[in-house]
Amino acid sequence: MSQRRSGGDELIVSYMLLRKTVGWIGTLLPFVLIVGNVIFFTALQPDSMSGYYYTHMRNVFVGALCALGIFLIAYDGYDEVDRWVTNAAGICAIGVAFCPTKPPVCPPHVPVCAAPSVLRLSTGQQVTGVLHLIFAVATFIALALMALRFAKTEKTPPGVNTAGRIRHALGFAKPADGEQQPRTRWLKVVYRACGLTILSCVVLAALLNLLPASVQANAPWLFIFEALAVFAFGVSWFVKGETLLPILKNQPHPMQSSVIGLQPAPESAVARRTYPASARRAQE
Repeated sequence: MSQRRSGGDELIVSYMLLRKTVGWIGTLLPFVLIVGNVIFFTALQPDSMSGYYYTHMRNVFVGALCALGIFLIAYDGYDEVDRWVTNAAGICAIGVAFCPTKPPVCPPHVPVCAAPSVLRLSTGQQVTGVLHLIFAVATFIALALMALRFAKTEKTPPGVNTAGRIRHALGFAKPADGEQQPRTRWLKVVYRACGLTILSCVVLAALLNLLPASVQANAPWLFIFEALAVFAFGVSWFVKGETLLPILKNQPHPMQSSVIGLQPAPESAVARRTYPASARRAQE
């Protein structure tokens, strides 16, 4: 029994570490790209995060996306929907890394077009750029769905209509008992804020094309929206990995006693949503 419980504890720690790692990648990537490009290479800042593919920070950008994609694919969710969402996000993140955005195009009648800018886009660059856009949008939507589903703490009851199933799937349904612990309410607020922030950034980035060119040139709006979305995604995984919960560290966690080797607490609905099924099976 002790060996099985020890194995379950190690598995829980591994999932917590995985969540924290994903959170670190999401929150640090925008800052690392900016600081690294300025300090080490003193190059002009691209208008988007994807534009760093054509800077000296290319390896950092591609490596971070590949690592993020592998972590998301390896992450075992709570049900089939979670696994589909995380797998889709991981595959699309890798697709963003290996299908670069379109390179900048030099204005007409420019005598010298310095790399990485090009005089005109080739067919391959145009096709790859379209694939990059599709992968990027799909990635952000999947990241938003993950953040929203973190707020789901109960199974969907049978007999609910389609709207009710959607509310339960996205963590917007009211608890069955009508009451929630303060900690649970606070977590749900954070997860929903992160998910809605990501979706809002996707919409705002799409609306940029409707703005005049003079307004778009005032600031790197696309980079700002992308960075904010990635940062919100990282925060949601930080909270899920209990990295950003120092103010709640003195409150008992549903499975805290089993993690530190004490008498295991009864499994509740929150506990079932806190750890993957594989980790729970390892503790039994």
